[in-house]
Amino acid sequence: MPSATVPKAITAQESAEALRQQLGSHYKVTPHSRDKLTVSRGGLAFASVHLTQDGNTTTFHVHGGGLILGRLVNEFVIARTVTTAIKESLGSAAAS
Repeated sequence: MPSATVPKAITAQESAEALRQQLGSHYKVTPHSRDKLTVSRGGLAFASVHLTQDGNTTTFHVHGGGLILGRLVNEFVIARTVTTAIKESLGSAAAS
C-alpha cells in the first residue's frame, strides 16, 4: 500500500480539488467523508484514499480497489499514480 505524508493539515475536499487538477479529466475524484475519497479511471481501475491527521501533518494511505487480481493490478498502477499525484500537488514530507 503506497502512502505519502504532507506537512500540513488538509481535508478530503481540499485533497480532491488538488488531485483533480493534477490528474486531469481522465480521472474522477470523489470525496466521501472527512477522511476518505476515491479516485477512479473507468469501472475497474480505482483506488481508495484514507487520510489520517496528526497535528499539522496529513498521511494519505492509498489502496488499489477491486477483486483479487484487479486489486493487485490497481495497487501497482492507479494507487501509485495517485500517490505520486498527492506528492506533486500537495508537497510530500515522506513517502513509502
